[in-house]
Amino acid sequence: MNAAVRAEVLNDAAQYYEEQGYVVLPGLLPARLVDKLMSLYQRDILPTKTKFYRQNTNIYDRNRFTSHGHVIQSFLDVHNYKRFPEFSQAALDLYFSPELLGGLQQVTGHAKHNLMQSMLFDANAATPPHQDWWYLDSVPNGNLLGAWIAMEDIHEDAGRFYVLAGTHRVALHEKNMAHSDWLVRMREYMDAHPELIHVPALKKGDVLFWNSRTIHGSLPTKDLKHSRKSLTAHFLPSQMTFGNLFTSKPWVQYEQHGEFQYFANQPEHSLKAEMVSKLKVAVYDSPRLLRLARKFQKRSVADV
Repeated sequence: MNAAVRAEVLNDAAQYYEEQGYVVLPGLLPARLVDKLMSLYQRDILPTKTKFYRQNTNIYDRNRFTSHGHVIQSFLDVHNYKRFPEFSQAALDLYFSPELLGGLQQVTGHAKHNLMQSMLFDANAATPPHQDWWYLDSVPNGNLLGAWIAMEDIHEDAGRFYVLAGTHRVALHEKNMAHSDWLVRMREYMDAHPELIHVPALKKGDVLFWNSRTIHGSLPTKDLKHSRKSLTAHFLPSQMTFGNLFTSKPWVQYEQHGEFQYFANQPEHSLKAEMVSKLKVAVYDSPRLLRLARKFQKRSVADV
C-alpha cells in the first residue's frame, strides 16, 4: 500500500471509529515484529514453570495447556515481564512501533499515547461482553482505547473477537451496581441486539482499535485444535489522567521505553503479590468495599 493510499485509509478510519466505536486497520504491523515476539514466546514463555497473573481468572498460575498444546489462560501485562527481558523488550518494541503509534494518532487525533495495560492470548479465553471503562479509562471518560492485534490468521472456529458497533454511546451501569450484575446486563443487551455484533476476520498483523465504552468480547471456541494467538493493549492519550468510571488515579507511576511511557498495575509473581491480588478480587464485587478501597487508594497494586 503506497503512502497516499494508506493516508486515505487512515483518514477514513478516524471517521469510522468516531461513528462505530471501533475500526480495523488491515496489515498495520509488519511481520518482523509479530514473528520476533512469537518466537520469544515459544522459546521463553511456553516452557517456563513461572507463575503469571491471568487476566481471565484473576490468579497467579503456571501455564496450563489444551490437548493441542495451547495455553488456556491469558497473560496480563506482558510488556512488564522483567524476568523475561528479551520478551518484554520485544513486546514494548511492538506496542511503541511507528506503525502502531501512527495508527493510534490517526484514529484518535492525539499526538502521543501511554501504554496502560497489555495482554497475550494463546488459546481463546472466552471473554464475556463488557465495556472497558468499568476497569480502566481516561479522565474525562471515553478517550482510552484498546488495540486487538492478530499474531496469526485467526480461524473462524478459534473464538474470534467481536464488538457491538455503536455501543460507545450506551451506558448500562448505575450507581452502587455490583460488578456481577453489570456483566449480566451486558449479556442481556448483547442478546437483545444481535444486529450490532461485528466479528471481523482478522489476519496476522491486522489491528482492531475500539473505544473504552464499546461493548466487546470473544465468541466461544468451536474447535480446540485452533489457537488464537493475539495481543491486546490499552492506550491513554498522554496528556490525560488515568482512571475508570468511578475514580481517577493521578498517582500512577510510569516507566520509560525511550521517549514513551508505560504503566503496569499487576506485579510479577511473589507471595506478597499473590496475597494482595486475592484481597483485591475478594472485594471486587462489593460496591461498598470498592468505594472504600477507591477512597483510600494512593498507589497501584504493583507498588504495594
